[in-house]
Amino acid sequence: MHKFKRYKDSIDIDYYVYFTKAYFAFNAYLKAQYPNNNDRERINNIKDCDVIKSKFATLIRSGKHFSDDLKSLKNSLEVALIKNQDVFILFSKVMVYNHRAKILFNNTYNTIQYDVRAIDGEKFTFNVNGENPNPFKFEELEDVLSNTNLTIPQQNKVKDTINGFVSSYSIDLTPELSKLESFDELTVPEQFEVIKKLYRGYIEILYSLRNSLFHSEVAPNKEVMNVYKYAYFITRKIIHSMPT
Repeated sequence: MHKFKRYKDSIDIDYYVYFTKAYFAFNAYLKAQYPNNNDRERINNIKDCDVIKSKFATLIRSGKHFSDDLKSLKNSLEVALIKNQDVFILFSKVMVYNHRAKILFNNTYNTIQYDVRAIDGEKFTFNVNGENPNPFKFEELEDVLSNTNLTIPQQNKVKDTINGFVSSYSIDLTPELSKLESFDELTVPEQFEVIKKLYRGYIEILYSLRNSLFHSEVAPNKEVMNVYKYAYFITRKIIHSMPT
């Protein structure tokens, strides 16, 4: 019976391995298409790729299973609560649009001069009252502000400015997933918008899941395995549709 138990425990599919193999294939495509870019730049570029987006659209239109897998992934993520860089990976808040370098606020507010910017590398910087910390990621905003001499109102102004910018490209995709239930009843422009958002959102979620797994941020358990199972199903179908 001891041997039986060992065999029994080994028959379940290890979706971490299958997901990893699928991501390696996806990453090989990215490297071939964008050889001079880093990983984040490649992800941003593939979000804008009409060829792969059209393949994604075909998968949504061709049958129920692909849409069901997207919804199952969304539900699984809500149960597993996987983080990437201390941020939960959820369909309810996904970076659909790309971070772009931009001056967010460069003006006087309550007699204080503010210069708040989004810069390359998914980072931000600000200069307020002589406080000019090194560039930082959004996830580091609270820690950066707490280590400055800015007053609470000044910290809040910086925080509100950056949060407002991030909110403009991180959106809730759950309404778009709900629209898949009656997708054929939508107008062509409405279908295009749903596909565009879900495609861009899934690519971001895929990249976040890759980071979380490869950087050992996940605690392997049944709920987490379920997430990577559906991510594998979806990614496998996308990869098989990609031109070679």
